[in-house]
Amino acid sequence: MQGTVTTLVAERGFGFIAADNGQDVFFHRSALNGADFDDIAEGSRLEFEIKAHAEGDEDDERPRAIDVRLAPDEVPAPDHTPLPAEKTGAT
Repeated sequence: MQGTVTTLVAERGFGFIAADNGQDVFFHRSALNGADFDDIAEGSRLEFEIKAHAEGDEDDERPRAIDVRLAPDEVPAPDHTPLPAEKTGAT
């Protein structure tokens, strides 16, 4: 599933995702897989799985995102900036 980060509470390490299917989904930094919490901002596109709210769970009743990762179009491209000639030895 994919969605867009609508709210990010960086100092507490969680946020909310507006899933493409209309659900409002909670995520915690501990659910990140291959992404750094600092790379995520409001408006970031994420891919994730849903863990349904367990009956009797005293936490928020919203579904939780697990296995959260940046969507392929959000993954930063590697920096291929060429080094200046004096550092590569080229003339």
